Amino acid sequence: MESAFLHALRDELEPAEGLATFNGGSFDLPVLRTRWVMARMPGEFTHAAHVDLLTLVRALLRHRLESCTLRFVEQRVLGYERDDPLPSALVPDAYFDFFRAGSLDLLEAALEHNRLDVISLVHLHSRLLRRLGGGDVDMNAEDWLALGRHRWRRGARADGWRALRNATAFAKGEAAATAGLLLTRRLVRRGSIAGADQLLGWLESSVTDDIRVSVARARLLEWRRRDPRGALSVVEDARRRMPEEATGLDDRHARLLRKVEPRSVRPKKAVRPLQLDAPILDASG
Repeated sequence: MESAFLHALRDELEPAEGLATFNGGSFDLPVLRTRWVMARMPGEFTHAAHVDLLTLVRALLRHRLESCTLRFVEQRVLGYERDDPLPSALVPDAYFDFFRAGSLDLLEAALEHNRLDVISLVHLHSRLLRRLGGGDVDMNAEDWLALGRHRWRRGARADGWRALRNATAFAKGEAAATAGLLLTRRLVRRGSIAGADQLLGWLESSVTDDIRVSVARARLLEWRRRDPRGALSVVEDARRRMPEEATGLDDRHARLLRKVEPRSVRPKKAVRPLQLDAPILDASG
């Protein structure tokens, strides 16, 4: 019976252009491939290109959710609470009982559970596509930051840059500062040191309570622009504005002071008299 089910499932999936699941990459598809081998089916269990919506939920919406389970996503993202006849944990048992013993006790409830899953995935897929395109009107700095990181990791650098820029434009809070710092690193890698300095200067005047911005700008001025005096000014300003957070800048402050201090006022090192281990002999004899 299981062999017939697996064969029918593969025939159903074969013409599909894509396959969407929720945690299917870690659970459903590996289980199906394993069952295919155990049922001694010919060839391999193959399927179309696969997207795991759980991965996208974690990448784009985790900062908004206490949990990324489908049930919780339905409530918080899709806005409804289902009346489920069977808990998710019991669904595999219902199918295996049917395959092994032909038991129909929970099969109908399991099928209804899966039907509701599919309906949710259709709506969730649509919602995630809109988020990937930056089309949600209520996106805040954290949302744009999550999108920018995801798009950049996936190789869509132009989209990632645009999303990070939108997050930075909020000019307030940790997410905006983080996005700005990510942009700064990329500008430095491109060799745009002046552009990175300009962005950090704007961030420093906008997000005034994030010590990371001041540290990044001081580092850039000291090592990239060879401007220790400017770096010292940034550090001293940060120590005034954020005395508690800036305690880790003490070593940097001391080093920069040594760099900008005129050599004429530095204490001269004591000159030790020349000492010889052996007496000088008169060559004249």
